[in-house]
Amino acid sequence: MSEPVVLLQGLRKSYNLGRPNETEVLHGIDLQVEAGEFVALVGPSGSGKSTLLNMLGLLDEPTAGELYIRGQATRLLDDTGRTTLRGQALGFVFQFHHLIQAFTALENVLMPWMVTHGKPDATVREQARVLLAEVGLAEFTDKKPGDLSGGQQQRVAIARALMTRPAVLLADEPTGNLDTRTAESIFALLRRFNREFGCAVLIVTHDPRLSAVCDRTITLVDGRIVSDERSVNTATFVREVVTQSL
Repeated sequence: MSEPVVLLQGLRKSYNLGRPNETEVLHGIDLQVEAGEFVALVGPSGSGKSTLLNMLGLLDEPTAGELYIRGQATRLLDDTGRTTLRGQALGFVFQFHHLIQAFTALENVLMPWMVTHGKPDATVREQARVLLAEVGLAEFTDKKPGDLSGGQQQRVAIARALMTRPAVLLADEPTGNLDTRTAESIFALLRRFNREFGCAVLIVTHDPRLSAVCDRTITLVDGRIVSDERSVNTATFVREVVTQSL
């Protein structure tokens, strides 16, 4: 069996260490995600979902336990090592797109590449153009975020996240700020790229209709995983969403 792209062993996270108000928000999380899986992370507000996503994205450090990304232990990495691994292996899509308003759609998509590799050449720029075409924005490459709808901005964010062909795509409520039809379109795009590129996707969502058609649904309550269920058959719904939304 191949090595999981994400492996958590006894992951804990506390805030205000050593103070009277020290609080542990993740209580020994054990989890693994295989390449190509499409996983929903659900749970009530305050359950630790965002904290866990920050751990997975190497944006915050665990208090105890270990997180492996593509087999590499991460807890003792310095800032440079974490930044390098993040750029090589992880992609991010958020509810609020975090696009740079002064940059065009194309320049926003190129940003992860530029952070890791420097100035892009013509070949890399063309790859970014192809990604924008793949998300239905071929005619909007030179538009700035302010000239795009919310759904179009989210598509730019997805293309940006895929620019480095990440092993793991982390999505934090990527459809939470969109109308139903646009949300289904964004979900279909994530599902499509999950299958075409083979990247694992972990999506935080409050939409039970979307979580129900992921490969797995992991429920987090009070900083603990209380269930980890696999879907029996998602093909019909996904096919319907793709047909209706793209």
